[in-house]
Amino acid sequence: MRTVVLGAPRPLHLNRWKDCLTEGAQDLGWDVQHLPARGIPADDVVRACRGADMLIWARTHGHQPDGDIGRMLCEIEDAGTATVALHLDLYWGIPRRERQIGVDPWWSCQWVFTADGGRQAEFLARGVNHRWLPPPLGRRWLGRSPADRRHYPGRVVFVGGYAPDIHGPHRANLLKWARRRWAFQFQQYGRGRPVWGADLGTLYASAEVVLGDSAPADRYWSDRVVCTLGRGGLLAHPRVEGMPGLGFTDEVMLLYERGDFVGLGERIDSLSAARRREMTDAAITLVGERHLWEHRLRDIQQEVFGCG
Repeated sequence: MRTVVLGAPRPLHLNRWKDCLTEGAQDLGWDVQHLPARGIPADDVVRACRGADMLIWARTHGHQPDGDIGRMLCEIEDAGTATVALHLDLYWGIPRRERQIGVDPWWSCQWVFTADGGRQAEFLARGVNHRWLPPPLGRRWLGRSPADRRHYPGRVVFVGGYAPDIHGPHRANLLKWARRRWAFQFQQYGRGRPVWGADLGTLYASAEVVLGDSAPADRYWSDRVVCTLGRGGLLAHPRVEGMPGLGFTDEVMLLYERGDFVGLGERIDSLSAARRREMTDAAITLVGERHLWEHRLRDIQQEVFGCG
């Protein structure tokens, strides 16, 4: 399988899901070329795709080739290369993103895979051949890191920012509740206090519980789920339709009804160290067996080519 990834290679210490995608393809034995999407001449992408089985355009908002992108995609497809658009964001319910569905050239790829899985009929109505792709983890990040409670002293932590137009009131209420309940034993990391790469695994290993949240939508959750579970963090996250069928159950994480902070606090208090270890061991196994990039790429291969 010869594949061109049009993405955004980044330094090792930053968030590297496009590179993890590329590494996952290489783990499958695919021949992969990774090109930066921002500013690359469209004609260069066409040339790179000659003889390739598939182009995967791994989206970063604002990163796209220079030139006639519609013509670029048509030439690639006419030469026999399948075009696949891929992103891990939520689109429906966020006005500034919703307006672009089916409009931006990225959406005109033959296949579009996103983590937004709740409104398939609406994608089709916009002329988008959409498939749900729950976020995976890069194999390089799988496994438990050594704890370092001197640098990461929080008993309970949250990793991420807060955008009111995306996350709604739940995340703000979650953070307010956590600060009042645990005071200085609660620590938030994210914008202004970023933790990346290997340090993120150390943070998860050092905390008893990692509070999680994703924008409210059916069959959508952010990659924080696999990023936390696959690295040995005990994740607390609202229940979301679609999770149980993929193994995200109460055996591997702390699921709670959105807004039920009292019940969540009681469940956290009831956990022993041994039970936390059992759950995080099971979570690492789940991610390793079902939720790495090579698993999702096999799913894409099956959808696009009928094999995998």
